[in-house]
Amino acid sequence: MTPTPPLAPSPYLRADDEALALARRLLRIARHAALAWLDPETHAPMTSRVALAADVDGSPILLLSQLSSHTRALGADPRISLLVGETNEGDALNQPRLSLAGSAMGPIAGDADTYERLMRRFTTHHPSARLYGTFSDFSCWRVEIGSAFLNAGFARAYPLGRDDVIDAVDADILTAETRVVDHMNEDHAAVLDGIMARRGSADAGWRIVTLDRRGFELVLDSRVERVEFEEAVASAADFRSAFVALARALDE
Repeated sequence: MTPTPPLAPSPYLRADDEALALARRLLRIARHAALAWLDPETHAPMTSRVALAADVDGSPILLLSQLSSHTRALGADPRISLLVGETNEGDALNQPRLSLAGSAMGPIAGDADTYERLMRRFTTHHPSARLYGTFSDFSCWRVEIGSAFLNAGFARAYPLGRDDVIDAVDADILTAETRVVDHMNEDHAAVLDGIMARRGSADAGWRIVTLDRRGFELVLDSRVERVEFEEAVASAADFRSAFVALARALDE
């Protein structure tokens, strides 16, 4: 009997905290993504570039026109893939990117609170969408992620499950987001600039645009950055201590 050859070692790594934080960052600071979809007539795979934002739990948010081929295709088959990760100078294949597989659910309608939250989070990353998003042919979609794959650079590949990307949140955190964001921007702008200064930014004027239980996104002009808390908050009451910890670190 011919012996069974040993299995080749897996080229993939088990995701650690650093890899998971990178995956969250790539998704939550992304303003655009490559959207892969299936043509309903030819069944051929196609790709489009779309504007992107993320919900509080990390689910991608899309604002799509009914006039677009990909929007009509999603009505026939909601299965999609998204690729996020901007390229900078140097070898693009050695720079981190995140692939997501899932289903595009939409158009979102019926739940006013959900629609308002999705549009608010989308338009804070895409201010011009406050205008064109009101056109009758545009609608909001939310992507239900099934799996993901993180390529963090050469020889750093991580298969991820849904729970590695999606982070369930309590209702009080959803309710508190706008209040906390407004408070930090209006009353603690110097702290935000200080946080970014420790990360290498010499510019002032950073503002928080979106918040979740693990951290927040700040913008300045066309730049978007993510800052994570030392520990994820469990409830809305914990946001204060999370920001205090970041502020105290500025004096160390």
